[in-house]
Amino acid sequence: MSKNTSLSHHPKGLWVLALTELCERFAFWGVGNLLVLYLIEYYQFSNVKATHIYGIFTGCAAFLPLIGGWVADRWNYRMSILVGALINAVGCFCLASGLLSMFYLGLVIIAGGFGLFTPSLLVVLGHLYRDKEHLRQAGFSIYYGSINIGVFLAMFSLGIIAKEISWHVAFLVAAGVQILGILPIAWYFHYHKEDYQAFQAIQKKSRSDNILLTKEDRRRIFVVIVFCLVSIFFWTAYNQAFSSKAIFVHDFMNKQIGGYEIPEGVFLSSQSFFLILLAPLLASIYSWLQKRDKDPSVSTKTIYSFLFMAAAFSLMMFASKDIAPGAKTASISSSYVVSAYFLIAVGEMLLAPIGLSMVSLLAPRQFTGLLMGFWYVCVGFAFYLGGLLAGLMERGEGLSHFFGLFIIMAFIPAIFLILFGKKLTHMSRRDPHETDSTPHIPR
Repeated sequence: MSKNTSLSHHPKGLWVLALTELCERFAFWGVGNLLVLYLIEYYQFSNVKATHIYGIFTGCAAFLPLIGGWVADRWNYRMSILVGALINAVGCFCLASGLLSMFYLGLVIIAGGFGLFTPSLLVVLGHLYRDKEHLRQAGFSIYYGSINIGVFLAMFSLGIIAKEISWHVAFLVAAGVQILGILPIAWYFHYHKEDYQAFQAIQKKSRSDNILLTKEDRRRIFVVIVFCLVSIFFWTAYNQAFSSKAIFVHDFMNKQIGGYEIPEGVFLSSQSFFLILLAPLLASIYSWLQKRDKDPSVSTKTIYSFLFMAAAFSLMMFASKDIAPGAKTASISSSYVVSAYFLIAVGEMLLAPIGLSMVSLLAPRQFTGLLMGFWYVCVGFAFYLGGLLAGLMERGEGLSHFFGLFIIMAFIPAIFLILFGKKLTHMSRRDPHETDSTPHIPR
């Protein structure tokens, strides 16, 4: 008998967690994705310095979930979420001051809040699917698309606010939305005490029992680590969407539509808009394939994600082929950039929610937060590397050669997974003859 995969059969907590993360993403990525433009326009930083700071900020922010996940595994997922959100809001208020010293302090605070908040929320989400494994990938895809509503709204609204009013007001709005985001998760924890207390009991048992890892656990951890490392190639290229491509939009793209100049933030928000559209579509496709036992493996979806990334940068390479090395301005059609953002969004939906779902499924219970953190460490390293590489766009033989670098970067991991993907899929499967060290989770 086929399992029901309709939206009504997903855990109700999914929507609360998605709303909470929506507000956090509004604040965090509203700041992060507009950071390069802010530094160039407000502080008059050079492109190289602005992209370097962006790389350091996003890299550190994504590294800190390793520490935050370790803390949450040993402390309390609920408090990590609430405290992390509050810290994030404080950081946005620091940025709103307009002082350079407070700006740097604000970035540090926001990075810390993200590190504490993110792995904890994802662990709680994974717990909701403890008895709905057939819905896990679809659920994470819905979640991932839903929270990108926050990124889209942030890029769209904060970009306009910064342009029409001021950057300070934009950061104040980000802080206010983050504070509002605390309300739904506080409500959830208050009115679902029994379910969360059962989860806390499992967390304490995992710490106190000091359960040894089985051979199967070690194989699954190895698979998680391999996919985390492979994702570095994707996120390094992805980082360009809001660093080098943001500069491309600012300097080389025709932003006039109907005689009106569209703010850069509106174009940068298009990727999040596409993620919102793709999430329910892909979730439905996964569910349809799942019922027919034809759902592609994580390896196969990851290969496709890299191919879409390569296609996106092929478009960018073609769009910039006539821009002479050293040129300061151009008037390239916005259709190239928006189409590239669409292809990147498809690739992101095939990698990010699927990867997070895989970590939540394969990680031993006592190390779930830590391995979620490791996923973000790899994202962080990739973002830092991406920020450094973005500084190369003004050097070398021109923009087309610069964008071509990321096409090569996408094909390397794709070839690796074509060769070894089946082996990794086999290693991730449960051995029926081996006892799992993961504590039993009450249904």
